[in-house]
Amino acid sequence: MAHFLYISDVFCPWCYGFSSNIAKIKQEFSLPFEVYAGALVEPAVSLEQRVKHSPNVQAFIDKMYSVTGTRISQAYVDLLYSQKAADIFMDSRRASRLFYVLKSFKPEYALEIMEFLQFQFYGLGKDVFSEETVQAFADKYAAESSAVFKMLVDEKISEEAYNETEKGFDILGEIVLYPTLYYVENDINHFISRGYVDYEACRQAVVNTMQAVKNNQQEQLTVLMGKSCTLDGKCE
Repeated sequence: MAHFLYISDVFCPWCYGFSSNIAKIKQEFSLPFEVYAGALVEPAVSLEQRVKHSPNVQAFIDKMYSVTGTRISQAYVDLLYSQKAADIFMDSRRASRLFYVLKSFKPEYALEIMEFLQFQFYGLGKDVFSEETVQAFADKYAAESSAVFKMLVDEKISEEAYNETEKGFDILGEIVLYPTLYYVENDINHFISRGYVDYEACRQAVVNTMQAVKNNQQEQLTVLMGKSCTLDGKCE
C-alpha cells in the first residue's frame, strides 16, 4: 500500500518546527504515515550540559522561529535553567523506545504521537520520560498507563525499538538528517525531502515524486534538500 515514511527524532527542534507542515501534508494527501524515531542525541546529555555546550538559547530560539515560524516555548527555557536540569536528559535512544511503545497502542496515529512527544518537550517544557507525560498520552489516546510502563521495561520491546531505529539509519544511508520524508510504493522508498523545508516546497516535492513514480520517471527527480540546522540554531 502506498504511504509516507517519515524519519524524525523526539529531541529534534527542527522536526518540531516542521510539525505543522507535515501535518498539512498528511491532511492533503490522505495517505498513511509510517514513522521511525532517530538517534540525534546520542550519547544522552542532561539539560544542564546542553546549556553549557550551547549557552545562547535565545539566539537558537529566534533563529528557529525565523526559519520555521514556530517558537519554542518559555516553559522549555525555564526547564533548561531549572534546578531539575541536571536530572533531565535528552536521550534519543530512550526516546525512540518510548515512541515505539506509544505508537504500538495507536499505530495509525504514529505521526501525531511523534508530534505529541516533541510538543511535550519544546512546547510544554516537560520531561518526556516522566510519568506525567505517559499519563497525558494515556488520557489523550485512551490507553492504559500501566500497560505503557510495563512495555517500557520489556527487553524484547527494547530490542525491537533499537532495531527499528537502526533500520532508519540503513534507509537514510550516508546522510543522516532529520526530518526526512519518503513516498513508499511497492516497497520502494522514493526520496521527497531532507531537513527543514517550507510547506510549499515540500508539497510540490510530494506531487512531483508521486507523478514521477506513476510515470516511471524517478530518474528525472531532483533532490529536495532543506536547511541543515544544528541544535544550537546554526543553519546551512
